[in-house]
Amino acid sequence: MGEENLVVFKGTAEGIVVLLDHEADFEKILQLFKEKLEYSKSFFKGSRVSIRFKGRALTKEQQDRLLVLLTNQNIINISFIHEFEQETKKDEDSSLLWLKEQIDSQYASLTHFHYGIVRSGHHIDYQGNVVVLGDVNPGGLVTAGGNVIILGALKGKVHAGIDKTFKQPFVVASLMAPIQIGIGNIIAQSPNKETAYSMSDNVPQIAYLNEDQIYMDQIDVKTLNHMLK
Repeated sequence: MGEENLVVFKGTAEGIVVLLDHEADFEKILQLFKEKLEYSKSFFKGSRVSIRFKGRALTKEQQDRLLVLLTNQNIINISFIHEFEQETKKDEDSSLLWLKEQIDSQYASLTHFHYGIVRSGHHIDYQGNVVVLGDVNPGGLVTAGGNVIILGALKGKVHAGIDKTFKQPFVVASLMAPIQIGIGNIIAQSPNKETAYSMSDNVPQIAYLNEDQIYMDQIDVKTLNHMLK
C-alpha cells in the first residue's frame, strides 16, 4: 500500500471520515495526517465540519495527539469530533468497510479523492463524486457520475453528472479554465482548443446546469451548501 493511502480523507453527507491504516507506524500516520491537512487547507479553510476517525484502534495518548494537532491548526473549523471508533477488521481493507457503510446509508456519498496532478493522457473516472487535490493539465480528463471538485487549476477536460440520478451535478475549481466542460448531457467546447473561460486566480468558481445551459459563478460555502441540498 502506498504512503498516500495510509491516511485517507472521505467526504460524506455528515462530514469528513478520516481512515487510518491499522498497521502503519503511528508517527507516520500523524505526519501524513498533518501533511494532508496542509495540502487541503484551501478547500477546508473557513468551513465548519464534523470529523470521524476510523480504521484502527488508538490509545488514549494517540487520540490526544490527533486532537491536539486538529485544535492547534488553523485549517478546519471543527463543528464536532465524533468519538474514536476502535473496532478494526484485519481481514478487510478500511476503504472497503467505508464503501459498505456508504452503500447501506440512505445518505450515501461515494467520493474518490485523487492526490496530485492529472497529467496529459491521464483519465480519472469514478461512478460517484471526484475530488482532485491538484491541477488538471491540458490533455487530462476527469469524468464522474456525480460532482467534480478540483482543488487546483482546471485546464483540461471534465465531465460531471454522467449518472442521471445526481439531480444537481456541478463542477468546482480553484481556477476555472477548462478546454472542455460537460455536465449531464450538455457539453461546452472551447473554440480553437483555447480555454473556454478565464477566471480570477484567487476566486473558486462553480459550473452548473440551468435550463440546459452551463453557467459559472463565483463560489462560497453557502453556494455549495445550496447545491448539495
